[in-house]
Amino acid sequence: MKFQKVKLRDIVPPTPPYATTSVQLDELSNDGRRVKRKAMETKIPSPVKKTRMHSAAGESGSTDSPDIFASALETYSNLENPFFVDDSTRIQNVELLIGTAAVRASRRYLTLDQSLLEWKLVADDYLAEMMRNEGRGDGNLKTCFCCRKPSNERAPLFRCLDCFPEDLVCIHCCKDLHEFRPLDVVEKWNGKFFERISLKSIGISVQLGHTARSVCPNPRVIENFTVIHVNGIHTVRLQYCGCPNQLLAGEWWQQLLRRRWFPATHIEPQTAATYRVMNMFHVLTLQGKVTTYDFYAGLEKMTDNAVLISLPDRYRSFSRMMKEWRHLKMAKRSGHGNDGERTLAETKNGEMGIKCPACPCPDVNLPANWKEAPAKKRYLYWIFFAIDACFRLKRRLVSSEARDPDLDVGGSYFTEDGVFREYLREVTDQHEMSTCTGLSALDHGNTKHSRGYATTGVGIGVCARHEFIQLNGAVDLQKGERYANMDYAFGSFLRHHHPSLTKIVSYDIACQWYKHVVRRVKLLPSLVACDLGIQKIKFAIPKLHIHGHQLTCQLNFSLNWLRGAGRTDGEGVERPWAHLGPMASSTRDMGPGSRHRTMNDHFGHWNWVKLIGLGVLLRKRHQLAKKEFESQNESLSEFTRGKGIKTVEWKKRIEDWEDDQDRPEAERTVANPYELPKSGLTEHDVRLRLAEEEARQAQNGSFSLHEVGPTAFISQLLELEDQQCNLSLDIAANSFETPSQKTSLMERQTKLMRLMGRIRSIQALYMPATIQLLGQRTIDGEEHVEDIPIISPSTLSIQERSSGCHGDLTRIEEQLRDAQIRGALDSLRNHLHMKSRLLTYRKSNVKAQSMITKSQALLKRNQKQIDSDSHRYRTAWLSLERLCGVGNSGWHRLRPSDMRMMDGGEDRALGMARKRVGKKKQAAEAAANASTSDDLDLHTADVQDVEEIDDGTALQRARNGVGEGFRET
Repeated sequence: MKFQKVKLRDIVPPTPPYATTSVQLDELSNDGRRVKRKAMETKIPSPVKKTRMHSAAGESGSTDSPDIFASALETYSNLENPFFVDDSTRIQNVELLIGTAAVRASRRYLTLDQSLLEWKLVADDYLAEMMRNEGRGDGNLKTCFCCRKPSNERAPLFRCLDCFPEDLVCIHCCKDLHEFRPLDVVEKWNGKFFERISLKSIGISVQLGHTARSVCPNPRVIENFTVIHVNGIHTVRLQYCGCPNQLLAGEWWQQLLRRRWFPATHIEPQTAATYRVMNMFHVLTLQGKVTTYDFYAGLEKMTDNAVLISLPDRYRSFSRMMKEWRHLKMAKRSGHGNDGERTLAETKNGEMGIKCPACPCPDVNLPANWKEAPAKKRYLYWIFFAIDACFRLKRRLVSSEARDPDLDVGGSYFTEDGVFREYLREVTDQHEMSTCTGLSALDHGNTKHSRGYATTGVGIGVCARHEFIQLNGAVDLQKGERYANMDYAFGSFLRHHHPSLTKIVSYDIACQWYKHVVRRVKLLPSLVACDLGIQKIKFAIPKLHIHGHQLTCQLNFSLNWLRGAGRTDGEGVERPWAHLGPMASSTRDMGPGSRHRTMNDHFGHWNWVKLIGLGVLLRKRHQLAKKEFESQNESLSEFTRGKGIKTVEWKKRIEDWEDDQDRPEAERTVANPYELPKSGLTEHDVRLRLAEEEARQAQNGSFSLHEVGPTAFISQLLELEDQQCNLSLDIAANSFETPSQKTSLMERQTKLMRLMGRIRSIQALYMPATIQLLGQRTIDGEEHVEDIPIISPSTLSIQERSSGCHGDLTRIEEQLRDAQIRGALDSLRNHLHMKSRLLTYRKSNVKAQSMITKSQALLKRNQKQIDSDSHRYRTAWLSLERLCGVGNSGWHRLRPSDMRMMDGGEDRALGMARKRVGKKKQAAEAAANASTSDDLDLHTADVQDVEEIDDGTALQRARNGVGEGFRET
């Protein structure tokens, strides 16, 4: 048979609207003295729901509605082969069966707010139960719960909050029940309330060195032994073994450890912490970054929150025990507990760290013939690294190595501190001069903001694909992110990897750092020095950081163009900082040894979390890669079919370039196919070509109207135009209220007026039509020099250019305007790119008020350049449209929506805005934009505006409105 899916509303009759009624609930209090009355609104169920409810509860005695599930089960069980149901077999009431099953299968899940609101109705009852717990509850003061003896012999006054809080027992039973639970919290009823007592006060003592219930004939008694446990700080009576059995029981500290109590010292300890509390704090501090002080203070509050009793101060002891615990746990987990041949002092470099099991490692996870892999498969055996530094993890000038030594020098993640510091003493300040922009690492290089700090940060190396912190790959920074520190970290973790493996190193300043890294690493101490010249290493910049670099860096160090890189982004080194950053407040005031131990512990926890999640991560990546491969392969095939034979040539160019990248840098000859070709002649190229042309004409006997030639004259007009634009932008951005600001403004205006006067005298010879146009201008009020229009050949009408303008000026301006458009467009792209990087840099690195102010100034300067470039483009485009004819300039109009950053942030913002704004508001905005477009004719004129240029009114409006246009820009 076949089942047909139906909807519940098609088979269940419609339910009428609910009616409500008011009911009163009377409830008797726990003591039986008061009656609580509550009024509440309830819904009157519909007949259908009421029938269903009674049927489910068994309250309906009707036999008219058969059990359809039982009927269906009987029909199904009578079949000869229940696994194959013939279509002719009919189950009765199949529609009702499906509908009822859907009703029964439905679940009602309450949201958190709904559950909280429902709990609020019974909050008083919860409070009453909690108050009941404070009293005796159901406890019986007449008979002991355990021995059942009457109170005149054994008064049941004791209860334990850890094992039987509801039942009261006598003192003898309490001692028997806690013989092996000496750290429980016990309370005694004093007639009015329960008060906390110690088990020591009722005769409980702890015997070490002997089996259970055996007595030591010669115990060494400690009356007030302090034990730190998960439920507080306890004082117990402790008995060490002092009889001849001590040879088997061991020293005092051994007797404690065999009871899973960690001693505070190994010489006659009188304080210990249980394994449970130490493991509890260890997990909490690794996961939640809880400090030792806060945790111990919490234990004190749990013991006595009102500070009514004097607790022994064991904070320093607990802190010391945790340092030892961390070290021992790391040694235990690295296999030292089963190594009977070596001591902890003989630990090898990086031996106690967790190594990435997924990175290529010969003789571990690579085939025997991995070196013979074909060229197109070698990337499978590449290993990817990423390097970075964090300046939050500082350490003040406190303590010293002598007072706070490191317990595992070079045994896990930090490199050997002694050799490292000796090397740094020989290194002077390195001046990492940057030829690139937006490098925050170089901003912090050799920084002077290190006063009062012994360490200004930490630099680490990770495997870029799995984000495991490398063994011996962490170093301290003393004066910013210097090459010396990062070189040492690089060489230190490379010694743990096979030299024959191809290594891809990602670093946010790789474009500068790689230049002499081979020489610098070779000069490192012999412990970490390596010859990179014989190894195959490629350098790259992380995909996010590369947006702040120059175009050359983006072409030569992009992971997008690196064959074999796949989807590796190189940004994985940033993720550990989010996990490690919160512990900066606690490690800042630690000594050098304590800080290294703590950070090594957290590094190990980071690697452990990565290790246990590696299987799930790799499976997800594999599934995503398969899915994306199909999608991308289909898109590539469609693109290839659309472009035809051209793709064969493109593919060959890419393959040739990728093969060329395997050669040494000095031997590479193939051009980068991803590099955009030169956009055309620049303004300087055009000026040079025109100047050479004028020189040849002069040699042939042609003369000029003025010692300033036509090319120089048009160039001066364009330069004057740019200066007017920059002055207008500055006036719009600044108030010029102080005397010094006003003086600067007047000096700039005077200089510009003098330049304009010199150009006007030359303009009278080359463009006599301008004299008549300037004479016809009407000036209303005071006119500033930045508002005076510059009349170029393109401003004139066709008739005026033919009769009142030198013949070559039109051709010269056309060529210069075309070059001006190219230059403005390239500059606009670069500054939009810089804007994206500046915003990212500010969000990630700028914190202090002074840095925020500087960042705002940088953004304003960059935005001013964007406005200037857009103005130059629009002015040049409008001039070309006038000179060449509408639509014949070869360039598109630049609209405000075209000026956006590549990261898509403005697109996303625009998309969100469109969702919030209704259609009517969008229409209103479009109408407003259309109505104000006339104010920007010179800058944003479209084709319709250009068609009106020959009209006298439009021309006059453009001439008179040029000043206002500059103001608006």
